[in-house]
Amino acid sequence: MSGPALIKSTWIWNPEIISKEADDIVAFSKQNGINLIYLHIDQKSITQEAYRSFIQKAGAAGIQVDALAGDPLWSLPENQKSIQTFVDWVQDYNQSVNKEERFHGIHVDIEFYTLAHWDDHKEEITKQWMTNIELLVKETKKDQKLEVSADVPFWINELMIPGTTETLSKWLIHRMDHITLMSYRDHAEGTNSIMEIVTPIFNEAGAEDNKVVVGVNLLKSSEGNDTTFHEEGLDEMERQLTILKEKLKKYSLYKGIAIHDYDSWRELAKYTASASASVQSTPKAMPVFESGGIKQIAKVDGEHLTLFDGTSWKQTFWAGMNLGATTPGHFPGELSPSRTDYLRWFAEMQEMHVKVVRIYTILPPVFYEALNDFNESAEVPLFVMQGIWAPDEELAGEDRMGRDAFTPEITKDFTKEIEDAVGVIHGDITLPTRYGHASGEYRTDVSQYLLGWIVGTEWFPYTVQVTNSLHPDMPPFKGDYFTARENASPFESWLASMLEVLAHKEIQYGWQHPAAFTNWLSTDPLNHPNEPLKQEDLVSVDPMHVAATSAWTAGYFASYHVYPYYPDFLRYEAKYQSYRDVDGKINPYAGYLHDLRAYHNGIPVFVSEFGVPSSRGITHFGAAGLNQGMHTEQEQGQMDAAMLKSIYDERYDGALLFSWQDEWFKYTWNTFDLEIPVERRAMWRNRLTNEENFGVIAVEPGKSASDMIILDGKTTDWEKRPLKVKQSYDNFDLTVSHDEAYLYLLLKKQEGEWDFSKDTVDIGFDTLKGGSLVADKAPGATFSSGIEFLLRMQGEKDTRLFVNSAYDQHTWLYAYTKNMLPGDPRYRQDKLGLFLPWKLALNKALYLPVSKKTVPFEEYEVGLMKSGTTDPDDSAFNTLADWYAAENILEIRIPWMMLGYTDPSSKQVWRYPYVADGIVATTSEGVKVEPFVESKGQSSFAQSEPVFYQWDSWDEPTSHERKKQSFEILRQAYGEY
Repeated sequence: MSGPALIKSTWIWNPEIISKEADDIVAFSKQNGINLIYLHIDQKSITQEAYRSFIQKAGAAGIQVDALAGDPLWSLPENQKSIQTFVDWVQDYNQSVNKEERFHGIHVDIEFYTLAHWDDHKEEITKQWMTNIELLVKETKKDQKLEVSADVPFWINELMIPGTTETLSKWLIHRMDHITLMSYRDHAEGTNSIMEIVTPIFNEAGAEDNKVVVGVNLLKSSEGNDTTFHEEGLDEMERQLTILKEKLKKYSLYKGIAIHDYDSWRELAKYTASASASVQSTPKAMPVFESGGIKQIAKVDGEHLTLFDGTSWKQTFWAGMNLGATTPGHFPGELSPSRTDYLRWFAEMQEMHVKVVRIYTILPPVFYEALNDFNESAEVPLFVMQGIWAPDEELAGEDRMGRDAFTPEITKDFTKEIEDAVGVIHGDITLPTRYGHASGEYRTDVSQYLLGWIVGTEWFPYTVQVTNSLHPDMPPFKGDYFTARENASPFESWLASMLEVLAHKEIQYGWQHPAAFTNWLSTDPLNHPNEPLKQEDLVSVDPMHVAATSAWTAGYFASYHVYPYYPDFLRYEAKYQSYRDVDGKINPYAGYLHDLRAYHNGIPVFVSEFGVPSSRGITHFGAAGLNQGMHTEQEQGQMDAAMLKSIYDERYDGALLFSWQDEWFKYTWNTFDLEIPVERRAMWRNRLTNEENFGVIAVEPGKSASDMIILDGKTTDWEKRPLKVKQSYDNFDLTVSHDEAYLYLLLKKQEGEWDFSKDTVDIGFDTLKGGSLVADKAPGATFSSGIEFLLRMQGEKDTRLFVNSAYDQHTWLYAYTKNMLPGDPRYRQDKLGLFLPWKLALNKALYLPVSKKTVPFEEYEVGLMKSGTTDPDDSAFNTLADWYAAENILEIRIPWMMLGYTDPSSKQVWRYPYVADGIVATTSEGVKVEPFVESKGQSSFAQSEPVFYQWDSWDEPTSHERKKQSFEILRQAYGEY
């Protein structure tokens, strides 16, 4: 087609990178033919000099830059001032700089259809949006050199100008220099394709020329995989764009292509280039030892798992990582990670000096394909430990009393899982679609990267007991490759027979790899006389009762999950509390490791899980402060590194940290009953559930870091929030917003600064009917509606979230229901205004058999709110921080569960438990937030309306990744091995 040059554009949402990465952005843009960048504007944090320098560099490379801004609230008349301010800023900037440093245009993203009341007021909002667009165009065109454009949904042609038959798309195209259609699909032609959804707009073009840019998406989408090329990758995107451009060139309306967004594009390009390099270069073949027709890359040699280097077998310490199988919004059986995710993670693992990654079960073909592609281009390959999932629910039984492992259907299912896993590793199987399991064609052989097999899961003690009791006279299993020793229990014989299945299947491929079964402290072979819980020292599963025969030359090793906080004998066995490690320090964790290693004389032992979480909640106290939660990311890194060192010092052959990434679906015992419905756990991030927060990669809400609210005393992040509610009070304004993890509050003083030596802030939260208008912890305040929670702020050492006694799940369960704690009959009366500390249970009272003493009930006040900044770039960064005050700005974030939400994604809260006689979910219309401030002894308890904050339910959460502070600490620690 003739006419002006076509656009190829992209969005940069994080303007901070123009200061640090300007040359890289320009180089990437030139390489990919980008000639227009929509650059999001931060008027406060980014200097004018940074904009000038970047635009000048871009212009010299033939790249124009448009100033990008917008907010759904810009659709409303009360926000016209914000539009005017933005346009004025761009025009003032352009007038103050040299020609080559000026913005080419203004580009807006005003998604009016995302407003909470859109469905009920479409015509009214449309009219208001049109008025504001007219204002935007009019004010922009005061400078005739500035172009004006907007992002719009592909279905905008379905909306009519109120009172007419003219489409909104036609109206907008006539007024704009161009529009960018968010036509987010992953194929050019066919059903529900890009062409299908954009053609109606192109067909109504009339006489307009060069007005429509077609946008595609590379960002990992919360709206489904068919709306993004994130899964397919850049090569497929380019192939589809080639088809698309050919189809569109006949339309005079067509102006070009836009690719959303720069960060995603650059990230994908990074790993695509790596994979491409592996294809273009000669793949590196692993040294493989072959003897008697059997291939090996690793084998057991005495107490070590060794690797063949082409000439000999070398010892090493296998510092590794456990990798989960999910991303936010998904459960493990959905197997949601993409090829791009795996390639990114593999590269980051090698940056952290990880040698081996352990997976728990069969993953989709894309995992093995990505691993193979990555290793073919890597200087040093990333090895894999393939786990094989046991039918643990069937083994435990519905009544949790344990079932016989020899039950035919259990053994049959486990046998098939083992044989399938072998076929997967050797790229020689097609697995049918089966709910909760990976499926597809496995044609990539990764046997040269397999370090070993770890079979099974943590064994349920009652399953072991039942199996042993039902087969008292069973002779030890004897196989060709694995055997049970004479003193083996029936359960241990069953495990030996399962390893035999593995060996026979792998021999068919002419390979052998070292093998182990999973074990943990609850079924270890050691005696723990001071363990208070019978179940935790009930039975043993002894790896020394199983052995590989001389025919299985790859050998056999032991594999244990060893955490420092459970079972309780780790805290109460006297010998561990006095054990000194190689550095002379008291180290109970090393004490246990010492005994376990000594027991397994002659075979290698791996600690295949260890670690502590960086969670806001806590589940268990551990010896020497190694608790199950309530650690900063820095503490997490330091503790994990210290445990890694203990494992190495105590002569283990490998240590696999749990885990790589945070996983939102996980649960733990002391918050499980508060996360309902359980099928929606993966939709939100629960900071009180420690199991969700073990990763060294944080998985946080928002499509990118720039979408998050940061507690830092700055308000730029608040200003661009798509959903927030603001209300003015006496001498301060309150703004409320949220994401998938927190409810956020911003209190901005109109005069003066926050000073908690003088100020006291009381904030009531009302989420459902009931509650109290008064609170004993906030004397003088009377709330306009009954509150369930009270936040009382009196400074860094005394800021707490309290819960209405009648709403407190903790005292209802442990005082009223179980009689484990003292109670008060008044607690069940919600209107009395008795407010209790927000606590989680950690342990019921325990009797120690050897010490002959009772350890009292343990609980933790999670409602104690910590002050600090959540800016990862700040040296004072504290991921456990709940609030931050600087000058006239006070920012607060509260985890959803701490406000009674069992599922914020569907707006569920628990009912008053004394009334419901249990933890029962009900729908909340929203949360009323009502603040009172007492300053310098002067109370401002005048009645005023609370902020009533509401949001739409969500079925697809947004998320992005960030390396935790623990990553760098562990990178250095792993580098030592």
